[in-house]
Amino acid sequence: MARGSQVVTGTTPEAMEHFLLQCPPFHSQHITLCSRLSALAIATLDLPTLLVPSGVHPSWQSTVLRLTCAFLRKTGQLPRL
Repeated sequence: MARGSQVVTGTTPEAMEHFLLQCPPFHSQHITLCSRLSALAIATLDLPTLLVPSGVHPSWQSTVLRLTCAFLRKTGQLPRL
């Protein structure tokens, strides 16, 4: 979560969802992730979709995981999780 310009992360589902979908310092990375998932016709953006990926056609599951991993790398926050 963001506190001013400092990013605060946690391991609760709420903190992870905030980081993956809403945290303002990572807005451009969120836009990229959302647009790439939208191109796959994935409209539900939540933790189960991004991390499992539940409810996603089996042929797209590895792509969703790769996109989620790319987001994590681009934010530079992976070591903090």
